[in-house]
Amino acid sequence: MVYRMTTIRQSTARGLVANSIALLAMNHLTSLLGYVFWVLCARSVDASVIGVANTVIGAMTLVGIVSVAGFIPLLPRVLPGASAEERSGLCSTALVVAVVVSGAAGGVAALVLPNTVQAALGTGCLVALMVAGSVGTAMMLVINGSLLGVRRAELSLLGSVVGALSRLGAVAVFLPVAVFTIGADTDAAHVILFGWVASLMLNFVLSLSLFVRATNDFRFHPRRIWVSRLRHLVPWDYVATIAVRAPFYLVPIIAAAFFPPDQVGYLSMAAMISTAFFAVNAAVSNALLADCADRPDRLRAQARRAVALIGVLLIPAVVITCLLAPQILGIFGADYAHYSTLLVIGLLSTLPDALVNVAVAVLRVQRRLVAVAAISVAGASIGIGMSWLLMPHIGIIGAAWAALAAPTIVVTVLAAMGFFRWLINVRAAASAARLRARVTEEPAMGIP
Repeated sequence: MVYRMTTIRQSTARGLVANSIALLAMNHLTSLLGYVFWVLCARSVDASVIGVANTVIGAMTLVGIVSVAGFIPLLPRVLPGASAEERSGLCSTALVVAVVVSGAAGGVAALVLPNTVQAALGTGCLVALMVAGSVGTAMMLVINGSLLGVRRAELSLLGSVVGALSRLGAVAVFLPVAVFTIGADTDAAHVILFGWVASLMLNFVLSLSLFVRATNDFRFHPRRIWVSRLRHLVPWDYVATIAVRAPFYLVPIIAAAFFPPDQVGYLSMAAMISTAFFAVNAAVSNALLADCADRPDRLRAQARRAVALIGVLLIPAVVITCLLAPQILGIFGADYAHYSTLLVIGLLSTLPDALVNVAVAVLRVQRRLVAVAAISVAGASIGIGMSWLLMPHIGIIGAAWAALAAPTIVVTVLAAMGFFRWLINVRAAASAARLRARVTEEPAMGIP
């Protein structure tokens, strides 16, 4: 059976550039506020408290991401042009699925965390925190994807910044009070974690209210029929999203098996700085997806515009940062400056990664989701596999070379297959009508 998608464009929707800048600002501002958050915590409590709190927050974040990974690219792909009933049904059902899956996964994850963490917080409290934090993270990701799907990414920026500021305020006020009056590390860890979870909930509530106001006609109306359709929509997006994020978590683990902690630390700091540059590619490509999902006839022109926008935002920043790499890493300590090559190679890898991100966005608009998953899995496999092969022979720098090789190989293969000719060949624009027909006939979307 074929379900047709109603095509409705929001009058208040933002364009490619506005959504790209909003997503990029959200990433950088929340990262900056997160850095300030941990500085305040580290100056107030013992390092052991930071270790416990960071472990739990990292676990709940990972659980939240894994629970809703398929929704992150799905919502910007299917919400543009959706009718009020379609939008309400899909978003409502996605939120319910997010709560159920992340809540159950968070409870299980709490029980498998190290015994030292359970002893520090208490098993019951840890389970409650993990469930609430995982659910909050998952709901936040779903609502942010929904806001991008209606092309209002600036509202995600507002919700995320308010949430980050609220956790800063909670720590600044309550953490010194807890340390001064009680002086127990366990209670300090509780304050940090409860503040974090509360900020997630505030972020979600504010973002949801902004989403309702932006759409005007949203109704919480989950239905079983949407669960069935989500089963057909989500799988390939889920595989692709997990594959893209896998190297970030697995490469440091592989490095830890070969090198002492200080070497892993040098790699982690270089990767942390590089993440800000990779965010440019992700922000612009996600905005491209939302902008063209219901208007594929504009895809070629907007894809070229996206590449140009990434170039303007990325290339000057990469060149300057590469030239200043020793000084930038030296901020963390003199030893870090000796490993500036890690940062330089990591920054260079953002350039082929930009083309991969745009290619993936184009394929998502074309509903070629198997190809998206294949590219994502191939890139992750090359990066992880080459890291494992190179690091024992050439040292920690092998991880950086692997990070550069993975997108370069993927881009080379795509170019050899003629993919990028579609962006520069005028005759390829004639395929727009066929592409629109493919989109409007996509199964598993719309109201029967």
